[in-house]
This record gives sequence, structure tokens and C-alpha cells, in this order.
Amino acid sequence: MNSRSPFVLLRGKRALSGALFLILMCPIATLAQGQKVDRGLRVQSAEPVKVLPAIAKRYALVIGVDQYADTQITTLGGASNDARTLAKALIQYAAFPAEQVTLLASDQPAERQPTRGNILRRLSNMAAVVPPDGLLLISFAGHGIERSGQAFLLPSDSQVSNDVDLLEQTAINVSQIKDKIKKIGVRQVLMILDACRNDPVGRANADNPLTAAYTRGFNFDLRNREVQAFATLYATEVGHRAYEYKEKKQGYFTWVLVEALKGGAANEKGEVTLASLVNYLQERVPKRVLQDLGPGKDQKPFAVVEGYRADELVISLRGTNRITQETPAPDRSVPANNSATDTALEVKSRDGNMSLAGTTWAGNSPEAGEYTIEFLKDGQIHYIINVLQNGVTSPRTVKGTWKQSGNSIQIVIGNSYSVLQGTIDGGMMKGEGNNQEGASWKWTLFKKD
Repeated sequence: MNSRSPFVLLRGKRALSGALFLILMCPIATLAQGQKVDRGLRVQSAEPVKVLPAIAKRYALVIGVDQYADTQITTLGGASNDARTLAKALIQYAAFPAEQVTLLASDQPAERQPTRGNILRRLSNMAAVVPPDGLLLISFAGHGIERSGQAFLLPSDSQVSNDVDLLEQTAINVSQIKDKIKKIGVRQVLMILDACRNDPVGRANADNPLTAAYTRGFNFDLRNREVQAFATLYATEVGHRAYEYKEKKQGYFTWVLVEALKGGAANEKGEVTLASLVNYLQERVPKRVLQDLGPGKDQKPFAVVEGYRADELVISLRGTNRITQETPAPDRSVPANNSATDTALEVKSRDGNMSLAGTTWAGNSPEAGEYTIEFLKDGQIHYIINVLQNGVTSPRTVKGTWKQSGNSIQIVIGNSYSVLQGTIDGGMMKGEGNNQEGASWKWTLFKKD
């Protein structure tokens, strides 16, 4: 499959006792028997889950495959962009720590290419870091295929064939993903699948609609309590394909999804709930596709939700609301401005070194890139980082405070959300940081001339 579609949220019950599974792919079709359907949103739960795990317990594996080694497989143009854009939105608006979001995409370095081995290895590694009461998000944008009633995702080095045995060795059977999740034992899983664009082995404009058999591969068995709760959101309904937003070089579904997470689907409190997210997608995606592509081009997202209180489960917060509650550490992306209320004390170094007041220092994070900290004379700081938003990179500033005693330094970012402790050694300072969610990290800064 190759269209743009599904998005699945799952929260485990037993091994995944609370898994939130968000799949961005062609729509997953069926629901548990006896459930009612309302605008594509179906809910069933004895004890519905109302909140996501703490920020420090959220992990994501985001995959985008445009280029395939097998020349029979059609090359895509927006899967990597979808993956990269979604990963940034999860960090900026859905409170996923940047260092806990892993991106595998065709436009990334060799060690982050979306090969079968890399994908399965990253999933296996999750067992060592994701706590049982945490959240695991898995997103896949690329080609998918169904053979003999089984659903497969196609990594970049897969070989397409009608031979199921060959697919088992080169593609990724959806059952493998489910088995990996169960071994991880996480209670909340979010899975996003976008794999229904066009026929992976046909012409680029050949439809590859979502099938009911394919979607069944992603369902967890609540009767055996594989998961406590799950929600599946697909980019389009069964029997339809998802389309590329060529102007944005993305899929319509992902583009609207990110806009929703930014706050487009927010209520008066600035909260984007699961229910408001689904409604926003179901309203905006069909209109945009029809407006751009014309009559006969139908794409309506579809959701299956079990075990969640969809109208209360907050997925993201709009702009400044998020930063007020969750000011990131220096190695994370910062979505908005904020101010600190603490008063810092500036003390000159006992060893004769000059105070940091009036100096500027820079650091670098593999996930967030370069950031800068300006030490002001009044004991305040400006923590500045470049943030990509709507295709434009611009600096964002968060205020904080600093204290210096000799070569020891303390930096507080935002409303005491993140605290950095370290030492100064000439033109370098380094130390450790922690935040209110219990996360910790090491940091290094270099003085700028």
C-alpha cells in the first residue's frame, strides 16, 4: 500500500496494558463487534484511559521511506517529509522529549536509514528504555502491501513478491511489530501508519486502496487483554487511497495532522483532545483534497478507539500553553517564549575570573541542533534555539536565571522546569541537567567571541 493514511492510538491492557497505538496509513477498517460508529470514531472501554503518561516516559519511533532498493517499488516523494515534520510536532506540541524521539528516514544518515534491520533493532532496543507505564509511539510513512491476508510494511531494502516467505524475510509483517510491542510490555502505544498511496509495484498513479484484511493486522485483541486501550486513526477509509499534497511535498493527512497538533484542533483551553483531533481531520482533509484535486478524489480519515475517553484525552497543547507547563531543557526544541520569576544572584569568581555577565555561550544537541545562552547582567538568561515551523526556521527565546559562585554555575530555564548544574573551565562549561519530570542529561557549552 502506498497511500497516505492511518493514524492509530493504542493503549495496552496486558502486556501493553494501556498502549496508545497511532497508525498513519491507509485506514484500518473494522471495529469490535457491537460497537457503534459515529463519524468514524468508535469507542469501547470498561475503564477508559483519560491521560497520557508523564512527559519523561514518552518515546517515539518515526519512520519515513521514499527510496527503495527494489526498482519494482515506486519511489515516493513525501514520506520522509511526513516523518520529519511529525517528529518535530511531537516534540514541540505533544511533549515528547527530543532525545526520546528516533527518526529513521530516507533523507537521514546511514545509521538512520529505514532499513528492515534498523527498524527491528530500534524496536528491540525500546524494551530497555520504555517503562511499563510509559507511552510508545510508532509511525510509518511509506509503502504497505497485503499478501495472503497478511499485512506487511515495506522498509527501504525490502523485496516485493507474491511469495510470502520472501516477504517475511525482507519486509516487516505487522504481526512482528505487535509481538515487539508485547515484549516491550508498555501500557500505552501510539502507532501512525501511512501506507496507502499508490500501488507499490505499479505505475505511480495507480490506486492502492486500503483493504479490510490489511487493517485487521493492526488490531489488538482486547478479549485477551493484549492492550488496555487503543485508538487507530487512518488517513482514509477502506476502499480509498490517500493523496500527496504536492505543494507541501507531504501527504494531506500528515499536513492536517500536524496543523491539528499545533493547535488547529484546540478547544478554548488550548487543549487538543483525541476526539477534537479526529473531528478536525475528518472535516479538513476531505475538503482540502476536493478543493485541490477535484471531484472523484475522496479521502476521509477514519478512527477506531477502544479504551480511551476520547473527549478528555489531551494529545497536545496549543503554543504558549505547552511551554508554560513544560519548558524544555537546552537540548530540546522550544516552541514559544516564556519568562522566569526567580531572581538570580551574580557572584564574581573567587579565583579571579570575570563574571559570566554579558557573555554568550553556545551548545549543540544532535536532536535540536545549536542553541545559545546569553548571560545578562541582572542574573537573567536568554535561552535561544532555532525552531522550524511552517517551513521557516526562526529563533525562539525562553527566559531563565543564573547563579555563579567561583567556577560553579547554576542555570534555571523557564519557571524552574529545567535546572543545569556545572563548572566553568576557561572557555568551556559542562555539567548535568534535570527537569521536573525526572529526566536527566549531560551538557557542554563553549564561549562565543
